[in-house]
Amino acid sequence: MSRRLFWKILIIFWGIFYLTFQLTWIGISFYLETRDTKTFYHIPTKVEMIAQLLQISGEQEAVNFISHLPEPERSCFSISLFKVQDSDIELSTSSASNGNFVYQKTATAPDGISYLISFKDPETNYDRGMIFNMPIPMFLMGITGGLIFSLFLAWNLTRPLKLIRKGFHRVSQGDLSVRLFDKLKNRHDELAELAHDFDLMVEQLNILISDRQALLHDVSHELRTPLARLQLAIGIAQQNTQNIGNSLQRIELESERLDKLIGEILTYSRSEIMNPLDEYFDLKELISVIVEDAKYEAEPQKIQVTFVPTLIIHSIIKGNAEQIRRAVENIIRNAIRFSKPGQKVEVSLKESGRFLQIDVSDHGPGVDDYKLSTIFEPFVRIQSPELGKGYGLGLAIAKKSIVMHTGTIKAHNRDTGGLIITIKLPYWRP
Repeated sequence: MSRRLFWKILIIFWGIFYLTFQLTWIGISFYLETRDTKTFYHIPTKVEMIAQLLQISGEQEAVNFISHLPEPERSCFSISLFKVQDSDIELSTSSASNGNFVYQKTATAPDGISYLISFKDPETNYDRGMIFNMPIPMFLMGITGGLIFSLFLAWNLTRPLKLIRKGFHRVSQGDLSVRLFDKLKNRHDELAELAHDFDLMVEQLNILISDRQALLHDVSHELRTPLARLQLAIGIAQQNTQNIGNSLQRIELESERLDKLIGEILTYSRSEIMNPLDEYFDLKELISVIVEDAKYEAEPQKIQVTFVPTLIIHSIIKGNAEQIRRAVENIIRNAIRFSKPGQKVEVSLKESGRFLQIDVSDHGPGVDDYKLSTIFEPFVRIQSPELGKGYGLGLAIAKKSIVMHTGTIKAHNRDTGGLIITIKLPYWRP
């Protein structure tokens, strides 16, 4: 369920509010029931009895009735003359003044004298022990329970946030070994998902930094060889002025190799940001153009390049046509480089589920099985008679472009000899 944290907070607060309200209501109801029983049932009944007795038998009988009541209730009743101009007026009141409960009623005796019957309890203070119209025990129970629930809720929410904040701090200090999901996975809410995404982010950062460090190491290693040859040619030219021409030719050749190497390195490093992946193109037509260009390059070497597309319903790709063109072209050129005169390089295109599958196969020497997983890494070169024409970046650039298009690229050896490189790209669906 989405927004689990929202519902968790809502249900917890709702439960606390309802529980507190219910307990408060039960307590107040119990308290009022006890008070009402004492105040508005027991006392008024006796006052009415005294008033009726006074009206029927007179003051003396009413006083005798009061004298037989138990203490301390007896001392709370009193009968006094009620002086009014109209003796037919009867007054009945009940009030709580200064914390003392008072109930009064008038009655007229048979002799025509009006009396005031009063009940006043000076010992009972019904406002005593109240805070905000609540008994002190109930008030303390409410604030204590609310504090416990609030502390639990605050801890439950702030603990994972504190862990995540510490995790970001450690990452900012360069520590990429921190992981948070194992500590928060039992929550099963958005904070656990955030911890999972945090771990993915750190892993990607670790991979990115490791790749950059490895690339920097490989680049520095690859640059040393042509630079050493340049320095050697310059040294020979300085020592032997009669052989300057050969030295200049060597310097020019190494300079061209340096320029080509730097160009491939820039292409590899910029392949992710060269162009946006927002254009639509026909993969079948694109491969046809690439194969025609490859045929022109392979004819002098007497190598035949063929393209056999099967019946395809979906052939539109969304992405960057130039990057896909370079990727497929690098793979076909690599197959031509490892082929011998008279051999074929076969390119095929077919649908495979929701993907378009490109297969580029040759009849060359193939690759050792234990090296198949590394040929797409930068500066990894396979031993061949053509060694020296490339720097091991062609397949790496191709893989990077394919992965950017959410595709896959794999290589495996043919049973009859040679290598097959398989590319899968998702075709566009409206």
